[in-house]
Amino acid sequence: MFELERQALRQVFKLPRETMRESVILGAIYAAQAMICAALLTFGYRYAHAPGLGWAIISAIIVLQPGIQASVAQSISRILANVVGAIVAVVVQHWFGEGAWQLLIAIPIIVFICEFLRLDMGLRAACVSAVIVMIFPEGSVFATGVDRSIAVMIGSALAVIVQLAAARLKEWIFGPAPTASPQ
Repeated sequence: MFELERQALRQVFKLPRETMRESVILGAIYAAQAMICAALLTFGYRYAHAPGLGWAIISAIIVLQPGIQASVAQSISRILANVVGAIVAVVVQHWFGEGAWQLLIAIPIIVFICEFLRLDMGLRAACVSAVIVMIFPEGSVFATGVDRSIAVMIGSALAVIVQLAAARLKEWIFGPAPTASPQ
């Protein structure tokens, strides 16, 4: 009884865990990468007086993953999902106007498009994108969607670049990772 719940909790809290030292090191690396992304994005957005700084930082933090392949996959998924959500939101608002019931039309459309595109990792982000565009418009719906989508792309791309730079730095300091010998 409750075995599914126990398994879910183990997965959420990553039990059994790596050694505490490995966990602390991974946490410190993530924190450093997130800080670098946030600082670079803040500087760049303020310098350019561009809208969407918050979305860029949120995207960078979400995209950062323990491995570069996971980060690239998350980045692509997040970008595509946000584009899907923003486009559906803009189209629905164009045809049906603004309001809560229009969001109730947009969400199932987004879910089916994400299912069709196999964007499982991005389904929630696509729906959230539509909510943000439709419920919290800052000016025109189209401009809000475009600004947010651009910010998501910039933040996601920067997170991947920071991770690539960190991997190169690690190689430079510690040498290349050992490869498996052919058998």
